[in-house]
Amino acid sequence: MNDATAAVPVPPPNPLQTVLRQYLRNGLATGALILLAVIVAACFLAPLLTSGGPNQVDLGHSLAGPSARHLLGTDQLGRDLLTRLLYGGRTTLLNAFVVSFVAVAVAVPLGVVAGYAGGWVDRVVMTVTDVGLSLPAMVVMLVVVSTFSGHPGLAMIALGFLLAPPIVRNVRGPALAVKGELFVDAAVVAGVPSRRIIFRHVLLRVLGPVLVQGALATAIALQFTVGLSFLGFGAKPPNPDWGSMIAEGSQVLNSSPWPLVSGGVALGLVSLALVLIGDGVRDVAVEAWSGAPARRRRSWKPSPGVLVGRDGAGRRADADPTPADETLLTLRNVSVAYSASDGPRCVASDVSFSIAAGESVAIVGESGCGKSSISRAIARLLPHGGEIVAGSIQFDDYDVATLEGRSLYDYRRNAVSYIAQDPMTALDPTLRVGVLLRRIVQAGDGLSRKQADARVLELLEQVQLPDPAGVAKRFPHELSGGMAQRIGIARAIATRPRLLIADEPTTALDVTVQSEILSLLRSLQKDLGMALLLVSHDWGVVAQVCDRALVMYAGELVEHGQLSRIAHEPAHPYTSALLACRPSNIVDDDLPLPTIRGSVSAPGEWSTGCRFASRCDFSTDQCRSAAIPLTEVGVEHSVRCLNPLRVGREHKEVSERA
Repeated sequence: MNDATAAVPVPPPNPLQTVLRQYLRNGLATGALILLAVIVAACFLAPLLTSGGPNQVDLGHSLAGPSARHLLGTDQLGRDLLTRLLYGGRTTLLNAFVVSFVAVAVAVPLGVVAGYAGGWVDRVVMTVTDVGLSLPAMVVMLVVVSTFSGHPGLAMIALGFLLAPPIVRNVRGPALAVKGELFVDAAVVAGVPSRRIIFRHVLLRVLGPVLVQGALATAIALQFTVGLSFLGFGAKPPNPDWGSMIAEGSQVLNSSPWPLVSGGVALGLVSLALVLIGDGVRDVAVEAWSGAPARRRRSWKPSPGVLVGRDGAGRRADADPTPADETLLTLRNVSVAYSASDGPRCVASDVSFSIAAGESVAIVGESGCGKSSISRAIARLLPHGGEIVAGSIQFDDYDVATLEGRSLYDYRRNAVSYIAQDPMTALDPTLRVGVLLRRIVQAGDGLSRKQADARVLELLEQVQLPDPAGVAKRFPHELSGGMAQRIGIARAIATRPRLLIADEPTTALDVTVQSEILSLLRSLQKDLGMALLLVSHDWGVVAQVCDRALVMYAGELVEHGQLSRIAHEPAHPYTSALLACRPSNIVDDDLPLPTIRGSVSAPGEWSTGCRFASRCDFSTDQCRSAAIPLTEVGVEHSVRCLNPLRVGREHKEVSERA
């Protein structure tokens, strides 16, 4: 790599810091963690925080209310409730933590082994688990504590075993799913021992559910231990615990509510904190594996092998194919990167283009060229780990890359809408179509129920669905793929966006339905006056809908211009090769379908010079020596190639022969 493209290595992100940062974004979960930490610390530091022991009697102040001397009041013997609450919390919380530890320690190995091993091992484990689930836990515990009354530790261990079966089931599911992943199959084929696969891969993926179940198990264990103590199977009098305090408080409720309130509130706060902590951990686990949108823009330096920025002559690829007047969207030198173990990996670099109001533009290229990343960046819908790391996106008055909070909501609602590849991603399986669309319409327009329902029917008519009223009453599973995509389009246009982004909207549909959806998009774009950005790898699809094309390869824009010009006179060898691969070009059925040799280089493996050079028939040493800038070869026609005239001439000759 030459000096012009040399990059500064960045250290890999600390996974623990990343997880902690994601958790702290959840205000409720963070508050719950702080609350639990304060309560636990106060209980175990009770001798330092209180004066006198929990059994110090003051009959002259029995059942007194809160005061400066007794912050929570006193019980029937005049003992300070706050002191007893803190000392009693030590026993109660310790028992709950022991039960939770035993439950998790028993359940996790069983669930992981059952899910990964399968077969008879899975059947045996699940049979035992089902038997455990059928046992009445409280009845069993009453028998245990009655039989082994002098061994409270044994009772807690037994309770841990009783709480393990639900956790086994919740761990087995993710383990079973991980077993079917391709990387696990590859590890098995490579001869990696099962023990190592379980510890390195399976346990890592089930860690989120394990932590969630651990938090919930602790909350349930707390309720059980307090319940047993309430029934008289807790700490021996006069030693306090929360269950015995609640029992004593219930006996004097008519005289003073404070003994009951103090224990009940403490129990409720800790239980609520544990549930909220589990909820926060679940959100972090889901975000880590399902791809939630990135929330902010961060500074970034490219990792080795990533070319971002300038060519060898210090020039930038700033060519802008759209006139400045009536420009709706402008991208300038936009780079998108995703987090990786060795640092950020750039998937799109220095992308610049504009879209005018009402214009239809296509981004064309093979899978892995960065098309969807750019379109998602415009909509600010990048999945987890993806960020806009350089450049600017200007949409009218919005500086898209810096939007947060309410301004980001307004942008997504009023300026841009996104149609995904899979039509079902736009639908909620628990809601009828009409209810879903009504909620979207009412969210920003302030319409009444009747007005919103009328607007829903209008939307369904706009997307040319027969029987709009009947469709509005259906659930997503009752729809065909074409109907689902039409409803996805209806959802996208419900907010009257100025730009509609369609990310390969016809990929999951058959040919007949594809044509109908494309015609619908074109007519809606004209009727509503919105701009359209279509992401596709199919020139036939692009030709039906768009006026201008942007061709991307390996994360960079290699050619852009009017579609009619590019289709007949491509200036980049990649564009020419894509056009040559169209089945419609085959005249002789006996000839094989043309293909482009090789494949798109993965991010981080891009060459210093032209990224298409290894697959190009026209490449020279000069192509590989330095980055290639975008240059104009005609009116509103730019290309990233050193031999554009030669490419165009040869493509024309091939077309004429065909």
